[in-house]
Amino acid sequence: MAMDWDDYRYFLAIARAGSLTGASRALGVSQPTVSRRLETMEARLNVRLFDRTQRGYMMTPAAMDIYETVERVGEDLGDTERKIFGKDLRLTGSLRVTCTEALLNGYLAPHLWRFLDRHPAIEFGVICTDAHLSLSRRDADVAIRFTARPPATLIGRRLAKTAFGVYARNGEPGNSGNRSSLEACDWIGWHDEFYNRMLITSAFPEARIKCRVDSMAAMQSMARHGLGIAVLPCYRADLDPALRRALPEPLTEGTPDLWILHHPDVRGVSRVSLFAEFIADVITADLDLFEGRRPQTLKG
Repeated sequence: MAMDWDDYRYFLAIARAGSLTGASRALGVSQPTVSRRLETMEARLNVRLFDRTQRGYMMTPAAMDIYETVERVGEDLGDTERKIFGKDLRLTGSLRVTCTEALLNGYLAPHLWRFLDRHPAIEFGVICTDAHLSLSRRDADVAIRFTARPPATLIGRRLAKTAFGVYARNGEPGNSGNRSSLEACDWIGWHDEFYNRMLITSAFPEARIKCRVDSMAAMQSMARHGLGIAVLPCYRADLDPALRRALPEPLTEGTPDLWILHHPDVRGVSRVSLFAEFIADVITADLDLFEGRRPQTLKG
């Protein structure tokens, strides 16, 4: 039964992510859409492609038989598309950018709309995900990425060192600046212990993490409502009048850098280079904010 390449893109995304949620983030579509596409594909082939287990979606023997071929074809198509895209000098056409939802909603959004207002002929798409999408496969054209070390296969520019701070609700009673008293407070942390170790317990080993979330926006909202103190990026929290720094100095040890990256094959694409230059100028203008050096303006 004939299927178009789009069917196999969904198959590959599920196989790589091991879940419908991960695949939906990588593809920039909803989880129900991924589920429907998988059901349709399995019905067409009259075979089950994934076993639904507690560990996620595991490929069946039938899926394994086609995975290697489909992946190779996908790499070849991505390589061809990337090289064709790399010869496009127009300031029209598509431009797909990937970044985290926290960066988009917490800082980038108004600047992106300003870029589009200047260049209305560009068809702009944003894929918000914490996963590092493949620019080689053209999952996106440009990545604005927090990383300590970008892949050697990509080129780009380091934009800033990202600083974090310890924040509490503005007006909340407490001993600001006293590390030992902060460790006795209720903390809001991540579900992922890697981030808790990197951002909280490495600096505050006795911190008691009472609440765990998987969203930067949720963490910031909980801190704003007095449910605990949280470690948040300065570029978000220093602009929030409902929050104050519980410690004056920012945390920079072990925090990632912010990069803008693209594949070498698309360096000559005018809209890619123009967008990269625009974002670099935006971040440079707010470098003190990203590095935690801008004084907070508190209300109340």
